[in-house]
Amino acid sequence: MTASVYAVFRHELRTLLYAPLTYIFQLGFLLILTVCIFLIADFFDSDEASLRLLLVFVPWIALVFAPALAMRAWADEQNDRGFELALTLPLSVPALVLGKFLAGAAVLLITLAFSCTYPATVAYLGDPDTGVLLAGYLATGLLLCAFYAVALFGAALARDQTGAFVIGVSLIFVLLLLGWDALSRMWSGAFAAGDLLAAYGPKRWLDMIGHGRLHLGALGYFVLLTALSLTACGIVITRRRTATAGRTAPGGALWMAGLALCGMLLPPQLERLRVAFDVTREREFTLSSGTLSIAKRLPEGVELDLFWSATQQNIPQSISAHARRVSDLLAAVAAAAGGRIRFAEIDPQPDTDAELTALGAGVQRIPMTSGDYFYLGAAVRHGERRGQISYFDPRRDRLAEYDIAVLLNNLTRSRTAKVGVISPLLAPGAALQDREGLSFMSELRRAYDIAVIPYFTDSLPEGLDVLLLINPGILKRDMLRAVDAFVQGGGSLIAMLDPFVRFDPASNQLNPSPSAEINDLSDLLAVYGVTYVADRVVGDGDNAAPVQGMGQDVSHYPYWLRLPASQLSAGHPVTAGLNELLFAEAGAWQLDDASRATVLATSGQSGSARAREDFSLLKPEQLARQFTAAGERNFIAAVLRGPFGSAFDTQTARPRGAEAGDGARVFVVADVDWLFDPFSVQAVEVGGQAIVRPLNDNLALLLNMIEFAAGDPALIAIRSRGQVQRPFTRVIASLREAGARYRERENALANQIAAAEEQIEAFARRLGVTDISRLRGELRNEVQRVQRELLPLRRELREVRRAMRESVDALSRRLTLVNLLSGPLMVLGFFLLVRGARRAAARAM
Repeated sequence: MTASVYAVFRHELRTLLYAPLTYIFQLGFLLILTVCIFLIADFFDSDEASLRLLLVFVPWIALVFAPALAMRAWADEQNDRGFELALTLPLSVPALVLGKFLAGAAVLLITLAFSCTYPATVAYLGDPDTGVLLAGYLATGLLLCAFYAVALFGAALARDQTGAFVIGVSLIFVLLLLGWDALSRMWSGAFAAGDLLAAYGPKRWLDMIGHGRLHLGALGYFVLLTALSLTACGIVITRRRTATAGRTAPGGALWMAGLALCGMLLPPQLERLRVAFDVTREREFTLSSGTLSIAKRLPEGVELDLFWSATQQNIPQSISAHARRVSDLLAAVAAAAGGRIRFAEIDPQPDTDAELTALGAGVQRIPMTSGDYFYLGAAVRHGERRGQISYFDPRRDRLAEYDIAVLLNNLTRSRTAKVGVISPLLAPGAALQDREGLSFMSELRRAYDIAVIPYFTDSLPEGLDVLLLINPGILKRDMLRAVDAFVQGGGSLIAMLDPFVRFDPASNQLNPSPSAEINDLSDLLAVYGVTYVADRVVGDGDNAAPVQGMGQDVSHYPYWLRLPASQLSAGHPVTAGLNELLFAEAGAWQLDDASRATVLATSGQSGSARAREDFSLLKPEQLARQFTAAGERNFIAAVLRGPFGSAFDTQTARPRGAEAGDGARVFVVADVDWLFDPFSVQAVEVGGQAIVRPLNDNLALLLNMIEFAAGDPALIAIRSRGQVQRPFTRVIASLREAGARYRERENALANQIAAAEEQIEAFARRLGVTDISRLRGELRNEVQRVQRELLPLRRELREVRRAMRESVDALSRRLTLVNLLSGPLMVLGFFLLVRGARRAAARAM
């Protein structure tokens, strides 16, 4: 059998490689793939160092090319009697089918390998996850092989090549349609088709493997689809062979019925196989050590229920896929708990006891545009203690493991950590109600007992574990004493001050600054060993955040700091797992004793600082134009370890400078805007509840600081991980380099234009007119002269800005051209190699 398969494989591969049409096929495949990725999808604007676009386009390209390659495999036409000759050879049908499949699959895989310049381009532009790249090519290779097997089966059903191609395209097109929401809605009147049909289509399984999760069910799907297609192909060829010989194939219909039954029953069961291999660099699909620790310290008899409307009609596939991810997470946690968790998945169908149980547990009913609704939430019970996640929102997919860990961790706590918050930006009711822009408060309420303390009071409530001060402005002296006493008693403090607050500009009237007396929070922090630089705003040309201007053009604003992991402390648990933070017009800190402090976030080497008053007088574009790197590294956030000296001399407290609070921690952040929605999260409302999706790791930093200060770091490792944004770092660096090269000339032109426009406005103000065209005489001529001078300046400024973008555009053109040419050149080289081998073999004979 093996020898026969190998003989057929060699013959078919030689036939394919000797046919010029094969190379035309390869050229077409690679050119269309490159055009789709680089021109149609505009690869460079995606700013994503991944193979996502490959996974999007290859299935649709293979829809045409797999049947085109397979259509001649079983052709029985008058001008081609190859199939009739093959049937007369002493070869078994399985050997014929398997040999032809292996030869065609080899050609497809070789063609796919010729697209290697695409991942090379991704690696050149950014820092992709190598494991995900390899998994993406594995998924694509499995898809091509499965589609070719389906195309072979389609070709076996027809005797001519045209019919074989049409049948093959039709079968693959049906597979691609399965799992589409549109198809699910079309069948919704008959049965709950969405999730069921998606199990038969390749999209779900392709994405699962392509994202770096080698799920056994996904691998099994492609193996099963390939095996069933080849087996069906063998049955059809056997019938054609026996019909040619004038005999009847026994049991052919029965075999086909058995294959159809397997094809109907097995795919939906594949997801029950929970074995998976995580090949991502950050182990995104593996439970973290913090989750495992929480699971193992749970008490016996925990009941964990997932309420998921698995049979509900019309649920979008993105939500169904997210529900499967949540189910896998919960099952993995239950398995890690070693029998402490009884996990059950419940389908709360309408008007059933299960639905009443879900509603009673606090799980939300999520409406859909069709008028129907579904449930996707969890509830946990142990004795009298209860907890729930009312809705697993797909936009919070990155925090799904963290939400589950918080839910279970609350069962192990003898008491919930109490966090006090003092800020003029928060009303006392903020502890219970959401306020626009303050979504971080809803996240705090998920895990902690929050007490919003009026900043004009004199004392702190009892039982605080952590005190959070958000730009408190002027505090009463008694409150400062209470804060100091809290730290002396071992309490941990998180203090945030900001030289320029965008979220609440009115608060900029009060800017605490260190002085000889204890008058505000900055004076208190100075006693603890950290000095607040109140009059300067930090900028950084290397880590400037991209912002969109009024003209929809994107520029980099150096006073909004987009700090990557390299600017964060890798040695402290609070920031060790974070990838990116965003600070807006932040200040800086000076440390008195570096041995007792850890810097958590710093600006880069091209940092500098500017007077805070300028930010009230100048526009952001003016500030950006006037930015000059000074080579300063400024400390944005830090943590200090106790013991701390007392700031007050009282009869009950220790003398000023006396050491106390050995276990206390003081976190300091020289920014406030970083907490608020536009800079940290995107907030939406679902069923009356605020759901947030992190835009960066700002929210994780806040929660990590509180968790570390509260003395339970188990959740930090979970929160600090997740999907990493992988932008095109080379493009960003090129833009910055061009900006630095042309910035001086751009600033000079912009200042000249601004001066000329100001001169024209001055004429209008002096004469009290709003329309310049109404001026007469010499004033009109003077204005026209100034306007004429503006034209060349604006033209030159446009050219300078075009030149700044030119380096990136040139890089884009070069790489697109390289990818367009590399595929054909590799095909040409492969053709010459095969041709040379063929001639050498002929001479040897």
